[in-house]
Amino acid sequence: MKLKRIMAGILAASAVFSLTACQTQNTSSTDTSSKNDTTSSVTEESKNDDESKTDSGEKLTLKVLTHRTDRKEDGSLEKMTDAFEEKYNCTVEYQAFKDYAGDVSTMMSTTSYGDVLMIPDTVKVAELGNFFEPLGSYDELKETYMWADQKMYDGTVYGLAHLGSVSGGICYNKKVWEAAGITTAPKTAEEFINALKAIEEKTDAIPYYTNYKDASWTASQWCSLVMSASGNANYETDKLTKKEDLFIEGDAYYNVFKLMYDIYSDSSLIESDPMGTDWEGSKLMIAKGEIATMTMGSWAVSQFKQIAADNGLNPDDIGYMPAPFTAKDGKQYAQLAADYCMGVNKNSAADVKELGKKYIEWFIKDSGFSESEQSVNALKGSKLPGYLSAFEGCEYFTANTAPEGLTGVWNAIDNDSEVGIWAGDSANFKLRMAEAAFAGEGDAGFKTIIDDMNAKWNATRDANEALSTYLAG
Repeated sequence: MKLKRIMAGILAASAVFSLTACQTQNTSSTDTSSKNDTTSSVTEESKNDDESKTDSGEKLTLKVLTHRTDRKEDGSLEKMTDAFEEKYNCTVEYQAFKDYAGDVSTMMSTTSYGDVLMIPDTVKVAELGNFFEPLGSYDELKETYMWADQKMYDGTVYGLAHLGSVSGGICYNKKVWEAAGITTAPKTAEEFINALKAIEEKTDAIPYYTNYKDASWTASQWCSLVMSASGNANYETDKLTKKEDLFIEGDAYYNVFKLMYDIYSDSSLIESDPMGTDWEGSKLMIAKGEIATMTMGSWAVSQFKQIAADNGLNPDDIGYMPAPFTAKDGKQYAQLAADYCMGVNKNSAADVKELGKKYIEWFIKDSGFSESEQSVNALKGSKLPGYLSAFEGCEYFTANTAPEGLTGVWNAIDNDSEVGIWAGDSANFKLRMAEAAFAGEGDAGFKTIIDDMNAKWNATRDANEALSTYLAG
């Protein structure tokens, strides 16, 4: 097979990361000025559900900001929302953004940022209450919704996950893997790399596609493997309270990113020109079997299957396998994780805010969006998607809420240290690792980067007053 070559010294693209996968257990936030205002819960039965009008009798218009440009462009969002508009006698207008986090974060410097929106992770813990309306108390909402703690502070919830995913998985073309003689999902990093090598030797497919041109978010998909690799619902809290390095050999962060680094370091396993990749085009390539494997959240499965069906290909060729890591207890784990959380702009008119709360409840419970996307519904007790057959034997878990006193501390350390676990700027460690791998810097290059990140993390962690208070307590 023709050898794939990588040009060393590739410059990373500078961009703001737009989250499409899961969020961490400590991502919860608000402003104390409105934390006790929980009188209008999203779960309360609303009055006058059959109509939504202004005092003048005009129909209300609800502006919804979304990162799903694909579903805006294909019309499925509008079609889906017909039922909501009919029920509440209103109009819903969608505005979609390709650089969602960047564009919407800029809009939030004003009071005009839609009425309902996916909450960007750029909003700090202490500031959510400045921007978003309370949806209810955590004690109330946790009985109905998974991940109700994701945008919560001091018992008040400001955002609910519009859907979730099985985090910590790998998208793959089953037909290609079978052609390479691989019929069992790898359980270790070594088995995974050996499988990619078999694909290189026995098929014409690109074993692993980095999608590096869009590295601001595609490289961050590797972050979603960490919790599953740990198998520990208290992983982040334990790391804080034990004052551990972020990267420790044999631990989840190290294992996940060493696997990424080793794959990226082998030019025979990846595309020939990472800076020439095309995310939209890669969907058809994996459906055709031209690409064998990509690290993506389970949210991507429906998109790959859809592109296959649209092009006369077999959607069932698209599979999703667990992250190739086995915990110390000998088990494989898979995390159920939240995607973007929806909130209501606190600057919207009172009647529009009430309509926005109804929209969030309807979107999760009745829109059918998570089912059509083959994702995990945030409503407790919902059925998992059927394509997770490769996860048989895995143990599912949801990350635990950070204990009182540590709410938001993980994210604060991440932001203040500029480690940026989910960030995608050109100085970020994930992009640095990719560049070092492409340039053939070997294990020494990897060690230099993780040593730098550990130093930044530890210095910021040790200076964090909330953590110090908690540990002294």
